[in-house]
Amino acid sequence: MINREQLKIEIDSVDEGHLEVLHRIILAFQQPLPTSIPSEKPSKINPLKDSVIFEHDLISPIDEEWDAEQ
Repeated sequence: MINREQLKIEIDSVDEGHLEVLHRIILAFQQPLPTSIPSEKPSKINPLKDSVIFEHDLISPIDEEWDAEQ
C-alpha cells in the first residue's frame, strides 16, 4: 500500500502530458457512487429484454413460429 508521501513523490515524477489524465482520474474518484436503482421499468431501459429465446445454437423470437429455411 502506498502512503501519501510516496504518492506525492510519484506525482512529481509524472510528465506534464500525463498530469491532465491523472487529474481527471482523481476527479472521477471524487464523484459519489450511484446508490439508487434506476426508477424506469426495465422494459423501457432494454425494450428487447426477454423477447428472444436461446435454443442451443439458435435464437428465435418468443411466441412466434418461424422457419429457418426462409
